[in-house]
Amino acid sequence: MNTMNTTLNTVKTTATMPVAVTLNDDMKEPNDVIVRRNSNPPLPPFSKGGRVGLLLFVLCSLLVLLVGCASLQRETVLAVVDGEPITEEDLKYSLQITHRREDLSSAGILNLSEYVQRMVDDRLIIQEARGMGMDQYPEVKQAIQAYILRESVVRLHDEEIVKKVSVSEKDIADYYRINFERFTLGLIEVGSEEEAKDLLEQLKKGEDFKELARKYSTHISKKEGGEIVLKRNSMPTYIDEAVLNLRPGEFSDVIKIANKYYIVKLIDRKEAPDEEFEKVRGGIERAVRKQKEGERSNEYLKYLRERAAIKIDREILSAIKIGEEGKGIEKWSKDERPLAEVDGSVLTVGDFVAGITPGTRKSSEDILNSWIDRKLVDHDALSRHYENNPDLKKMIYRYEDQLLKNTFIKRIIIPRVPISDKELEEYYSKHQERFVKPATYRIQQITPKTMDDAHDVLSDLQNGADFSWVAKRRSTDSAASKGGDIGWVTKAELPEPLREIIDTLKPGDISPIIKIDSQYRIIRLQGKTGEEVVEFSKVKGDVYRGCYAEQIDNLYNDYLKELKKEAKIDIYEDDVKSLEEDLQKK
Repeated sequence: MNTMNTTLNTVKTTATMPVAVTLNDDMKEPNDVIVRRNSNPPLPPFSKGGRVGLLLFVLCSLLVLLVGCASLQRETVLAVVDGEPITEEDLKYSLQITHRREDLSSAGILNLSEYVQRMVDDRLIIQEARGMGMDQYPEVKQAIQAYILRESVVRLHDEEIVKKVSVSEKDIADYYRINFERFTLGLIEVGSEEEAKDLLEQLKKGEDFKELARKYSTHISKKEGGEIVLKRNSMPTYIDEAVLNLRPGEFSDVIKIANKYYIVKLIDRKEAPDEEFEKVRGGIERAVRKQKEGERSNEYLKYLRERAAIKIDREILSAIKIGEEGKGIEKWSKDERPLAEVDGSVLTVGDFVAGITPGTRKSSEDILNSWIDRKLVDHDALSRHYENNPDLKKMIYRYEDQLLKNTFIKRIIIPRVPISDKELEEYYSKHQERFVKPATYRIQQITPKTMDDAHDVLSDLQNGADFSWVAKRRSTDSAASKGGDIGWVTKAELPEPLREIIDTLKPGDISPIIKIDSQYRIIRLQGKTGEEVVEFSKVKGDVYRGCYAEQIDNLYNDYLKELKKEAKIDIYEDDVKSLEEDLQKK
C-alpha cells in the first residue's frame, strides 16, 4: 500500500476540479468551526544552498506554469478562484454529475452564469477543506484508494478483455446459421415414467403422434397435436440434445426433466432464413462478443492463478457449512484465523462468513474462488498504475473534490445545526403551504366502446338511468364490476382532460363525453374534499427534514460570504454566455 500512498500524494499536488455533490441525510460529526484563509505556515529562511534550491524551484515552477498555460489554451476558462481555473470541461463534468449523465444538450435550459457561480462557491469550500487538511483524513484517503482500485479494474478489463476480443463476419454468420435454424417438433409431456413408456410403445407400433398428444399430453401444445416450432437458440437443453441426432419422422426415447416425462418427435428441420439475418445481426454481434469476452476472462484468470501465490486452509473451509444458523454461524463470524491468502491479501474466516449472502445456493468453494479471482484482478490492476495516466488523474482530482466538499459539510456545517421543537413549530407555521393535503374527488366512470355508444349512454343517464347500473352493463374498463367506482383520487392522479373539468362539477353532476387519447369517458362526481393543512404531529418528520435542510443552506451560505471576503474571483461572463448559446443550439 506504500505505492498507493505515494500515488495519492502525487495526485494532491495538482489543481483540483469542481463537481456537484449530493448531501446525505445521516452526516453527523464534531462541532468546531474554523474559517481560515492563507493558513500555510511561513517558509524558514534560506541558506546559500537554499537560495540555489529556491532558484531551481522557481525555474521548474515557471516551466510547469508555461506548460500549464499552454494546456489551458486548449479549452475555455470560465472563471478563476484564487488562481485555480474553472474550465469548460469542468462545467461539462459537473453537469454530467448533476443530471446523472444525461445528454449535455439538456443543459441549454440552465442559466449557466448561475451554474458557474455555484461551481465557484463549491471551489471556495473545497479550497477551505483542503486548507484545513481534510485531504489527509483517513476516510478521504481510503475512499480515494477505493476509487483508484475501481477505475483501475475498469481499465484493466478494457485492456485485457474488451480490446483482445474481436468479432468477425464469419463469427456472426456461423452463430446465425447454428442458432436460428428452425425445428418443427412434436412434443408429448406426461406426469409419470410408466405412462411415457406406454405411449412410446404405442408410437413404435405405429400409433399417430398427434392423436396421442391431443389425448394424453399435458403440454400447452396438445391442442395442435403437440406441434411446436422453435429456433435452435430458444430450445430447452433437453430438447436440443434429443433432436440433434433425429431424422425427420423419428422420435426420441423418454426424457425425464424434473418431475415430467417427454417424448420428442422431429417433424422438420430448416436452415436459418437469409432474409431475417440483418434484422438480428446487431443482437448476434453482441451475443458473440459477450461469449468471447467470457472465454477471454477465463483465460486471463487462469493466467493470473498460475503465477500467483495462493494459500487455502482446506480443513477450515470444509468445516464451514453454508446455511448454518444460530450459534454455529456466530462462532465462525468471530474467527480471525486466515482462511485464504492471495499474494499477501488475507481473508479471515470471520470476513468470509460475513460475506456470504443469506439464502445463497453457492458452495463454500465457489464463494472462496470468487474472492480469489477478485483479489487477483485487483492486484494486477493496481500493479499497472493507471492512476498515473492523465485522464484518470483528472478523475481522481474531481472525485477528491466531491469527498472534500462532503467532508466539510459533515465535519463543519452539520454539527452546527441543532434543531429544537420550538424551531420546528416555527418552521411549520412559516411553511404551512408545504404541508397541505390536496383536495380529493370520489369518481364513478363509464368507458363506452365508441362515440356512438357514448352518446347513447349519456342520453340514458340524462333521462334518469342509474349510473352504477349503466356502468356495469356498458363500461369496458376494470371498474365496471364496481359500478364504475374508482374511489378517492387527487387531481394529480387524473388524466389531463379530467383535471380541467373536475372542478366545474358539483357532487352528483355528470360530465359531458370526454375524449382521453383514443377512449371516451363519462364521469360522475360522487363527493369532494377540500385542501387542508395536515396537523404538525403527522408531518413532524417532514418538518424536521425541511428545517434541517434550510439551516444547513443558511450556515453554508454564511461560510461562503466569509470566504468570499478574502478570495480573488474572476468570472468571464462573455465566455460563459458564448458557451450557453452553443449548448442551446445543440
